[in-house]
Amino acid sequence: MTAERERAPEQAAPAVTEPDLPAPDGAGRRVRPWHLGMAVYLIGLVWFLVAEGFPLDRERQALLIILGMLAWQVGRPLRRWGRTLGDWLPFFAALLIYDHTRGVADSLGRPVLLEGLLDAELKLFGGVLPTIWLQERFFDPANVHWYDVVASLIYFSHFFVAWAIAAILYVRSRDAWVYYTKLILTLTFAGLVTYVLLPAAPPWYAAWYGFTDPIERAATRGWWEIGMHTAGRMLETAQAGTNLVAALPSLHAGTSMLVVLWAWPRVRNVLGRAFLVFYGAGMGLTLVYGGEHYVLDVFMGWAYAAAVVLFWNWMERRKKQRQLDAVPDPARIAAS
Repeated sequence: MTAERERAPEQAAPAVTEPDLPAPDGAGRRVRPWHLGMAVYLIGLVWFLVAEGFPLDRERQALLIILGMLAWQVGRPLRRWGRTLGDWLPFFAALLIYDHTRGVADSLGRPVLLEGLLDAELKLFGGVLPTIWLQERFFDPANVHWYDVVASLIYFSHFFVAWAIAAILYVRSRDAWVYYTKLILTLTFAGLVTYVLLPAAPPWYAAWYGFTDPIERAATRGWWEIGMHTAGRMLETAQAGTNLVAALPSLHAGTSMLVVLWAWPRVRNVLGRAFLVFYGAGMGLTLVYGGEHYVLDVFMGWAYAAAVVLFWNWMERRKKQRQLDAVPDPARIAAS
């Protein structure tokens, strides 16, 4: 009887279960409805990308991802369709709000940080502007080099890597997806608040108004070399309509670093971690070389990403501690 009593708490402990996720249908060999749904979706996606190119606007990106998530739910209960829409629509709605309010930063009459940021960059690097230093040595107006192509691909990854990770996480674990989207939204709106309070101009803007030597916007020139003409034209159109003084922090740098910090504890092999370092550093170097951001913008984006990850990791630890504190202590119950 004594042994049975000692084992009782362990036997009574609740089983740890995964969230309400799709069953592992891939284990079976027969074709299932979601297989057909994903096949139709992938065919349609390939057709769209060939015909229209990769979408850089949030609306079409959201539509493609949500359609993919719904294709994954084909043949499953309708409540999962509803939950998929209920999860993704608010997430993308928040990002759309960011897109449409980002331009507020240059319309509130606050002074634009231009010469001050330029002077700080020059002081940090001994009177040399890193963007001009890089372009003088590597930018060739007459030729597109291999590193221009690599830089353009890294720059382009900003428009799909974070969202591809979100889609994969949603399929694998909704809890992991919720945590990841908290990171993305917190970083995005922290950047928005900063743009409103402290509008700042990028290097090419300073050169445009004659505050420094000419600077080329070179981050996307490699696209044309590898035939990504549609993407190049779309980005040029998008750049023309964006807020020109929303540079500090760099959300390109911040989002890439957020991906690196999120993935780091989940990637255990040396090659994987080396790629993460290359991706984070490569994005920062691309932004500076391309004239899109100062090094200070990049550092600020990295700092924001680190702060967001540290904050939500702390919140998760507090949540788990509260859950542990809520579990009755068998020894304390027995003593009472």
